[in-house]
Amino acid sequence: MKKVLIGLVVVVVVALVGAYVFRQQISIVMIGSQIAPEHDFSADLAPSAPDYSDPAWWAALPFSDDPSDQMPEGVTREPLGVAVFFVHPTSYFGKESWNQPLADEGANWVVDQRVLRHQASVFNSCCDVYAPRYRQATFFSFMDQDGNGEKALALAYDDVVAAFDYFLTDIDPNQPFIVAGHSQGSKHAALLVSEHISGTDLHDRMVAAYLIGFGVTAEHIGEIGVCQDARQTGCALGWNVMDGQGTGAFGGNEGLICTNPLNWLTDQSHAGHELNKGAIGYASYGAADEGENVSAMLVEVGVADAQCQADGQLAVLDLRSDSFPARMFGNSMHVYDYSLFHASIRQNVAFMN
Repeated sequence: MKKVLIGLVVVVVVALVGAYVFRQQISIVMIGSQIAPEHDFSADLAPSAPDYSDPAWWAALPFSDDPSDQMPEGVTREPLGVAVFFVHPTSYFGKESWNQPLADEGANWVVDQRVLRHQASVFNSCCDVYAPRYRQATFFSFMDQDGNGEKALALAYDDVVAAFDYFLTDIDPNQPFIVAGHSQGSKHAALLVSEHISGTDLHDRMVAAYLIGFGVTAEHIGEIGVCQDARQTGCALGWNVMDGQGTGAFGGNEGLICTNPLNWLTDQSHAGHELNKGAIGYASYGAADEGENVSAMLVEVGVADAQCQADGQLAVLDLRSDSFPARMFGNSMHVYDYSLFHASIRQNVAFMN
C-alpha cells in the first residue's frame, strides 16, 4: 500500500511540474479551443470583398474625423506633405468566420478606440493617415495547424494590397509615403514592402516602414535595409516589447529586427528613461467601461527605458508606471509596442521627414 501511495504522489508531482513547465502551451490550447472557427476556411464563406473607393472601408482618411486625428495636449500639426499607409493589428477574435466581416462592431471598436488613437495617431503631426479596414484573419489563425489560418491570412493580405493600390491612386503621384503597421498589420506590411515596394520606383518615395509588433527579419523585406539611426530613410524598423526578462511575443525566432525607439539604434545599448519623451497607457485592449478615459491621451514622460536583447526582443527593464498593466505570454507587452514610446515615435517621424 505504501508503495502505491508513493507512486501516486510521484505521478501527481510529475503532473504538476509538467503543468507548470508547459503552462504557456496549455493556456494556448485552452484559449484556442474557445475561439477556433467552427468550419474550415472557404473563400465562398468569406465576407464580401472590400471596395476601397467607399469610405466605409477605411478606418482613417485624411478628410474624415476619426480617432487617428487625436493629439496629446500641446502637440500641434505641422504638415510635411507625407502620407501614411497604416495596417492595423488583429482585433477580430470571432469563431463565426476565419476573416472579419466589415460590420463586426467589437473588432471595429478596438481598431478605432485603441489602434487609431494609440498607434496610428503618432503620425498625425506631420502626415496624412490612411488606415484601411480589411478582412483581417481571426486571432486563431496564428494558432491553427491545418492550413486554414494561412488561407485566412492570405485573404487578408490580398485586401491590404488592394487598399495600398487605392492609396497610391489617391495621393499625389510623387508624394512620399510611410508604410506602418502593428502585429498582423506588420506581417502584411512587411510582405507588401517586399513584393510591391522593394526593387521598384516606389522605394524612392518610401520614407520608412514601421514594422512593429511582429517577428520581422531583414529577410522579410526584400532589398529594403534596416534603419541604423534616427534620420536614415528608405529603410525599415521594428521592435517587440517585453517586460524585463522573458521569451517575449516572438521568442525563439532568429534575426528579429530590433530598433530601440529611444535611441534608434539596432545594437544592444541601453537607452535610459530620460530619453523617453512620453508614453500613453490604457488599462485594457478591448471595449471597457472607462468613461471619459477611453479617449484620454495622458502623456507620462520617462516611464520606460529600453534595450534590445541578443534574441531581438526589446526589453523594458524598469517600468515606472501603472498605466500599462496588460501582459501576454513571455512577459510580452505587445499591446503597448507603440504606446510606451508614443512621443519618441512622433519625434522620429518628424526627423525622418
